[in-house]
Amino acid sequence: MRPERTNQPTRRDVLAVAGALAGAWVARPGIGSARVRAQAAAVPDVDHLIWGVADRDAGIDYLEALTGVRAVVGGSHPGRGTRNGILSMGHRQYIEILAPDPEQPEVDTERIATLRRLATPRLLTWCAVAGDADTMAGRVGAAGVRVREIRDGARERPDGVTLRWRNLYVEGPEDDVIPYAIEWAVGTPHPSSDAPLGGSLQSLRLQHPEAARMSALLAAMGLGLRVEPGPETKLAAVLDTPRGEVVLQ
Repeated sequence: MRPERTNQPTRRDVLAVAGALAGAWVARPGIGSARVRAQAAAVPDVDHLIWGVADRDAGIDYLEALTGVRAVVGGSHPGRGTRNGILSMGHRQYIEILAPDPEQPEVDTERIATLRRLATPRLLTWCAVAGDADTMAGRVGAAGVRVREIRDGARERPDGVTLRWRNLYVEGPEDDVIPYAIEWAVGTPHPSSDAPLGGSLQSLRLQHPEAARMSALLAAMGLGLRVEPGPETKLAAVLDTPRGEVVLQ
């Protein structure tokens, strides 16, 4: 049964909350964003952050209120029931504003249900840089961790350009701190390359009650990020934006 769409914010609600949060989260003057694209990534493991929203356009409004930069419409994910917006965080890093796609009402997954229930946007998880997915799969297997699947993906941008990629998923807990990984197809432009530049990712903090086990999974994937111990699962991304420091969590 499809979950009821309750407590859904209107765009006016989202903008009101965003304005309040933007004022609360700005901590210092923003960087000169024109030089961000050429800078080395502060968190090289990250390809992109997945920021979940109930409504894509309202989410774009919300993130614009926080960062001062408006994300571009990305496209739909056929068969997955979602669509997105894209805000670049510099060279080969971006924020994906992920929302249910009203043109795919027949898709009713747990992820879609989670997105529909969101009263305010939330940092859901993150996507790691795979490089070569098969090489990462071999590394993961050598560390004693099973790969659940490597899945092809694609979406068409509004300008007709098709982006293609492969996603790698490891066996283990379905948890926010454990990413999936992405290998972009040869010739596919990275979404950060022509999206509006919203600043840069300064840090990604991961917290979990089973920090050692989660960190071991990240190490098996060949990633440098580690998980901190804490009473509950938490993700927090610190962004340096034209409006100052912003924290997404």
